[in-house]
Amino acid sequence: MYSLDLGFSDIFKDENVRQLTLEGKLDVMEQAVELMSLEESMNFSVFSSKGSEHPTAQIYAIDFPSDLRASIYLLLGGYYRQAILCLRNWLEIRLTGIYFGLINRDRTRYEDWKKGKKRAPIGQALIKSLFSRAEFAKLDKTVGLRKQLRNLYEELSAFTHAGGLTRYDLQSKTDNVPRFNPQSVDLWFNFALRVFRELVICYFQAYGRNAFSMKKDEIETLLRYLPEPYAQALQKGGVC
Repeated sequence: MYSLDLGFSDIFKDENVRQLTLEGKLDVMEQAVELMSLEESMNFSVFSSKGSEHPTAQIYAIDFPSDLRASIYLLLGGYYRQAILCLRNWLEIRLTGIYFGLINRDRTRYEDWKKGKKRAPIGQALIKSLFSRAEFAKLDKTVGLRKQLRNLYEELSAFTHAGGLTRYDLQSKTDNVPRFNPQSVDLWFNFALRVFRELVICYFQAYGRNAFSMKKDEIETLLRYLPEPYAQALQKGGVC
């Protein structure tokens, strides 16, 4: 336990990153949990409308507990860079579900991908594949979706080899053990919110109202987290 620094993440009085995070950033953590719940409701909506064999629904089931949940746990332990990397995984795996559920519907290829026999596009190539569909290209002209996705993925990828440490000052209050850093929590939530927003609009464009068979109060909460152009797109599409 001590060799893994779990004490600093969970146990030691006045050193406990989890406790300090929940005390100092409770509002942020409550919003993070809300985003997680809304995203899970969206995935369940696709499951309910498309069935358990649909790639988006199936990948969500395979990925549960999700990369977002894992990211929250890492954040609560003080592992900020790794928590941000999990957000990139979250974005990528959800877009992969859309890729196999809408862009490339070759079921054999999908099954081979699950078995590790075939590769799916990743990163910028995955994002590019979405815009081979006319409806995504049309949406891009309205809300600038392609640029938003590309920039977000590039920024998240900077943390793969610690490239974002100096730029974002993640280690300013850290030594050789996990430490609570409020600035890093805020940075993480900013990225989490951006990923959530992009996934919402991508789910909408891919599956329309079928991705949002949610309670009225959930839809209202979801809309509050979206930038105005995204919220308007959902409203025009009859989501609410």
